[in-house]
Amino acid sequence: MTEHVIMFSAGGGSWAAGRRVVERHGPENVRLLFTDTLYEDADGYRFLIEGAANILGRRLDWPVPRAGEFPDYRVGLDTPIEDYCGNPAWRAALADLRARAETAIPELVWIVEGRDPWEVYRDERLLGNSRLDPCSKILKRQMADRWLRDNCQPESTVVYVGIDWTEKHRFDDDAGGGLRPRRAVQGWKYEAPLCEPPWVWKPGIVGEMRAQGIAAPRQYAKGYTHNNCGGFCCKAGHAHYANRLRVDPERFAYDKAMEEKIRTFLGHPYSMMTTRAGGEGKRTLTLADFEVQLATNSAGQLDLDDWGGCGCFVDDPAEVIHAD
Repeated sequence: MTEHVIMFSAGGGSWAAGRRVVERHGPENVRLLFTDTLYEDADGYRFLIEGAANILGRRLDWPVPRAGEFPDYRVGLDTPIEDYCGNPAWRAALADLRARAETAIPELVWIVEGRDPWEVYRDERLLGNSRLDPCSKILKRQMADRWLRDNCQPESTVVYVGIDWTEKHRFDDDAGGGLRPRRAVQGWKYEAPLCEPPWVWKPGIVGEMRAQGIAAPRQYAKGYTHNNCGGFCCKAGHAHYANRLRVDPERFAYDKAMEEKIRTFLGHPYSMMTTRAGGEGKRTLTLADFEVQLATNSAGQLDLDDWGGCGCFVDDPAEVIHAD
């Protein structure tokens, strides 16, 4: 008997991939694995639950909270980074929602490491950036790998991801690179249903959601290219943060303040983004400096075509299914 495990998230790609899996194999022996960073958008958690119920054909007998019903995820900016452990009200609300969701949808496996990205940066003494993402590594990849190892057998499990045809090279570049061949070395079989016809991309997926009677995650309407970590991402590029400043200025301000807290704590001039302005090679670019430069974008210092992206499950070719 084959176990079908869908790497599920608050995003449209994993939802559309999950629908294809159930259409092909039925809902039996399907599990949706969600690794929670405790930092998703409030509406993302709403979509997570409604999307899971839709994929599995389940009816919810309780109203899923709307975004405005969640507590604030942020803490006061006077909170020392050494004492930071997220907003207690936010985390209590998520714990309650997780318990209710897993009871209503047993196939939804909702796992939590217990920290959010800022705690990981502090504890690992490493601010995530375009090259290194300790947040995704610890909160997502290692958590998912451990769950697979503890609950599934490679020879009888197929793992599905929401990578689509526009980024097929991240899944399998036909030259030995990508997620599928890396996992195959460890004996795991991975598939990406959206890398196969019928070809769809984000607008088409949003249309499918509407047809199913599900409201799309609000982040897409705001111009975000993904719905992970509440629109925050240490691997995001200039275009991403320009959009964030425009549509979510209060969240940008929080990101900026937290980045500075981590920099001060580490005592090193790290930054999440970089710039090559001036032809002097790659240099740090804090969110505070980015905001100043964006106001004028003097001499075209910023690359406003660079969206970057998290790639939480696929960007580190050195990682394997962990044995620890």
